Amino acid sequence: MAPGPAADEDSPYMHARWAIALAFALVSALATGQAYAWQEAHQTGHEAVLVVDARGVAVVEHRIRWQVAHGPLRSIDLLHFPASADVDPLVSITASDGRALSAYAARLDDGTVRIRADEPRALLRGTFTFTVHSRIDLVAARALVRDGGMWRLSWSEPAVTDGVDGARLTVDLPAAPDEPRPVVPETGAIDESVTATIQRGADRDVLDLVHAHVARGEAMTWTIRLDPRALALAVDPRALSPAKANSVSGPGRWWEVLVGASLLSAAVSFGMLVQCKSRAFGLACALRGGIARALLPLPDRPRAILAGIAFALGLGLGLGGIGDATAGAACAAIATLAAALRAPRSLPRVRGPGRWLALRAEDAFALPEVKGHWLDIDSAVGRAAALGAGVLAVVAALLARRFDPDAPWVVALDATALVPLFITGRASQLPPDGVRSAVPWLARAFRRLRTVSGVRVTPWARVAPDGLAADELRLLVMPRVATPGLIGLEVGLAWSSTPVGWAATPEVLVRVVDGSAAAQTLVREVPSALSAPGRRSDERVIRLLPHAPTRSCTVALVGALAWALTPRQAATGPSTAPWVRPDAQRLSGASLKSGAGAAIAE
Repeated sequence: MAPGPAADEDSPYMHARWAIALAFALVSALATGQAYAWQEAHQTGHEAVLVVDARGVAVVEHRIRWQVAHGPLRSIDLLHFPASADVDPLVSITASDGRALSAYAARLDDGTVRIRADEPRALLRGTFTFTVHSRIDLVAARALVRDGGMWRLSWSEPAVTDGVDGARLTVDLPAAPDEPRPVVPETGAIDESVTATIQRGADRDVLDLVHAHVARGEAMTWTIRLDPRALALAVDPRALSPAKANSVSGPGRWWEVLVGASLLSAAVSFGMLVQCKSRAFGLACALRGGIARALLPLPDRPRAILAGIAFALGLGLGLGGIGDATAGAACAAIATLAAALRAPRSLPRVRGPGRWLALRAEDAFALPEVKGHWLDIDSAVGRAAALGAGVLAVVAALLARRFDPDAPWVVALDATALVPLFITGRASQLPPDGVRSAVPWLARAFRRLRTVSGVRVTPWARVAPDGLAADELRLLVMPRVATPGLIGLEVGLAWSSTPVGWAATPEVLVRVVDGSAAAQTLVREVPSALSAPGRRSDERVIRLLPHAPTRSCTVALVGALAWALTPRQAATGPSTAPWVRPDAQRLSGASLKSGAGAAIAE
């Protein structure tokens, strides 16, 4: 019997069977993928606690319970959340087994508050309680209004996702002679549909309300009649005369005026500080032959105005005056940049002729103390001012915490704008003056060199022809018995510019007569060193740098040079005390390195 059409592997029937099998496989894969994405979670409870002060401002705590049968539960939405409420972005989650988790709350464009779990995988199965905090001015939100001689509080909960049993509201109020009561909004009669329990105290009255059931999608509304003596500081503009109503039109008008005046004073004060620091640093740079520069390439006055405006806007936006914390942080960053100063640009200084003189130590190193600017952390008064500013910032942060939990962070962020006022534009960034800048280092090196046996050390200063002031200071070192032709060893500081200021490098200049025994000794001891012309026609100078730019390496180098330039019979003869050279003072590659403009033995 011949095979039928279904048995032929190349027949259309066989291709149809393969296509049907492939379709079933795809459908099964899609169904399996959807099964992996399946989750089941239901809202099982909602409780709210309102703590109301005498002004009618309430701090609200929402406790929302969800039962997760199959997770993860990534987020929940609170529909019809009060539009006037300021929601705390930090949300805590408590699991039924006691685990503490965290989430983040954000208000969407349609007014919904969405709570996203930080760790969704931790919400796979079980009962979880979301605790959300908010703050609302009930009078401004028209949730607290006058009702004849009483106050009436109307509070609406966010709509429940699923039907819940036992919805609860707890209202904590200042104590008053008449107790608060739940009423029916239309008639004003006592609301018998809720179970009310009240606890009276000397200072506070706590009303606990329980509703038996709230249907799915329903936003439970509670209405409570209050004694006006419980809200002694709350003011309803509708209850005032027209003149008084205009004076308080919109709650917090006086508060807004106070905040505006405070921000204006902050802008003016910070701008004046920036202007004062820029002016003082510019004057100091001019005296040292430099040009002051700011981080932002703007003139001082416009930059000070920009810094003040940005500083005030950072405070206002961050503290919730307009409500954009990101923009507030950006304004604080702009204020910080506008207040910062760069290292000054040094102008080349041309020195006229001068002569070098030996000075007494008390005259060379006893310079009058410079007090320094009070916005310069390099000075004692500047460090005290910086410490005081830090203490004031901490106190302001602690005080602001009483009004807003996030206010301390805002104050700390804006206080960073004060940092460049103290740490930029310092005296250490000024171009060196040749004497005052070198005195601290040379004074300590002078005391160290006086302990080296076999040498004499003298302060050596360059004085202009008028003889009024010295423009450079060095140390002149001579062996007590020197090789013929040695003019002297000079220890000084060579200054170089860096992006953040000036850096000093110690150097030793060896001055000898050309062709003398001292010059031959240097060629023998330091064969690769190059010499340059000196002050006289027959003088040669070799510039040597210590192995490390420290005082101890410099003293060791000077001692090694003095030993090499002392005749051996003088160093070891019976007429003088023996001068024993320690190993650390040998002229070797371990104590020298190459310097700019001269080749140094390695």
